[in-house]
Amino acid sequence: MKRRARVLAACWLAAALLAAGCARGGSEAVLLATTTSVEDSGLLAHLLEAFRQQVPGAAIRPLAVGSGEALELGRRGDADLLIVHHPSEEEAFVAGGYGEARVPIMFNDFVVVGPPADPAGVASSNAASEALRRIAGSGEIFLSRGDNSGTHNRELDVWRVADVAPEGRWYQEAGQGMGPVLQMASERGAYVLTDRSTFYAMEPHLELAVLFEGDPRLRNVYSVIIVRGSQREAQARALQDWLTSPDGRRSIDGYLDDYGRPLFHSMTPRDEALKAWRDRSPAMRTRGPSGVPGSRASEANKRPSLRTRLLCRSVPPAHADARCG
Repeated sequence: MKRRARVLAACWLAAALLAAGCARGGSEAVLLATTTSVEDSGLLAHLLEAFRQQVPGAAIRPLAVGSGEALELGRRGDADLLIVHHPSEEEAFVAGGYGEARVPIMFNDFVVVGPPADPAGVASSNAASEALRRIAGSGEIFLSRGDNSGTHNRELDVWRVADVAPEGRWYQEAGQGMGPVLQMASERGAYVLTDRSTFYAMEPHLELAVLFEGDPRLRNVYSVIIVRGSQREAQARALQDWLTSPDGRRSIDGYLDDYGRPLFHSMTPRDEALKAWRDRSPAMRTRGPSGVPGSRASEANKRPSLRTRLLCRSVPPAHADARCG
């Protein structure tokens, strides 16, 4: 039955793409504007390859830019489908009539990385705002993307919470995507806020370490949005439907780095998201034997895991369960 369902789904997707192409008298590619982190981590190529295996001949032209620029492309009608991670701007985009519903498809989190010696003492911080405040106070270089991306805007949010104006010789803006910024930070011995997935994908080639993680403020949800009025709406919807299908979610969850660590975690419809989360093991961040008093594994059994706490904050109360307290 499952095999038959997958075959039927693939046939439906192919039919939608073919019908839309014939309606326009050609097979123009879907213009997919996506964040640089999705491309730099390697996930984009992985997903498109999996999609094309189920829908041979699917024409998709990706453009990797910051979330702010991707949303602007959508407003101008220069993209058909968006994958972005700036929730407040996504909601404004949809409310303004530029896009259809914002559909969360996956998440990861942001981390602060920097030189392993950690001259600013970031590793002992209790919150992301404290981590950035310590960097500013130390005068150590902080490298910002400075490109109006989702990552850049999240960084600015944390500076506001820290009540610090990021300016001076220690604060440098690169105006680049996540991959190039991580390379520059490694070369300069600088601190940077990055999504975990891109860092993990590039970690073997960087002289940087994760120094701060775990603040719920650093949760990072990616959504897909069909641009309203797109001339390739049927093709764009076929890709969106696949990304939210069981096959699409398996492709997201199955994308691992060289150490077997998942780079992204799929999101099911929100009323099922918490169940998917609590079934996942927190072993990746747990140290010490499970059940030993005082170990992090023991503490994890007493309170919701970091992942559950992050997801609880992005699920409407009506869909939350007891794990959210």
